[in-house]
Amino acid sequence: MTVEPADGPRIVGEALAHAAAGDPSGGAELLIPLIEAGPVSTYALAGMLAEAACYIARRDYPGAFFGLGADNKRTRQPASVDDFKPSVVSAARFVAAWANRDQDTATALFLTLYDGPEDDFIDALTALFEMAVATAAAVQAEERRARRGRDTR
Repeated sequence: MTVEPADGPRIVGEALAHAAAGDPSGGAELLIPLIEAGPVSTYALAGMLAEAACYIARRDYPGAFFGLGADNKRTRQPASVDDFKPSVVSAARFVAAWANRDQDTATALFLTLYDGPEDDFIDALTALFEMAVATAAAVQAEERRARRGRDTR
């Protein structure tokens, strides 16, 4: 299947919608043609996923500089990113660079992964997708709460 560049945002939107609705495998499968189209299309995919992943942070903290922070879910105390799998750290670094509009760093991180072991690249891209899905699900939940607040029935 040939993918036109203009199809990318629609495909990514559909993939995120599927995944946020409870079908992450089905959503991820929709992205395969973008990956198979080559490095330019895959970089565009990574950028769209990073844009989705950082949406709430950029919306809520305009103009902020974003780093790699993490909290322990059980203790709610700061955690070290060294405790995460390398694929998650790679994805988080890419999202932080993208959120900061640092295209040089984002491109360098992408190329390092893309040119490295395929399993590492796929794991990082999967982590990036999961981050974008988490944000999409959070935005959907916000919208549902807002609609309920406006619902007068």
